[in-house]
Amino acid sequence: MGLLVDINTIERAVLNLLQELRNQKGEVVEIDPVDYYWAIDGAERCDPYHTPAHLTLGQLTDDLQELTKLAACESAPVAQDLVKLSAILAALGHQTVW
Repeated sequence: MGLLVDINTIERAVLNLLQELRNQKGEVVEIDPVDYYWAIDGAERCDPYHTPAHLTLGQLTDDLQELTKLAACESAPVAQDLVKLSAILAALGHQTVW
């Protein structure tokens, strides 16, 4: 059986984290001027016994642009948006200290 993820729990955790980030850093957070990052194929990302062979590049500015469209209801949500959101959250998590 796979891992069961309670979406309500994830939602509450994300909301709590974002509220604390807002309390600590304000409404807008500036992160280092990094843009590109390594993206690892889904199957390879979950295989710690082998070095990934299919690396691609992700781009934070593109991810943020797509999420901005989603927030403004200018585009319909798709599952890949979760990957874009995770990249933005990872950048915030790695570069923000409170």
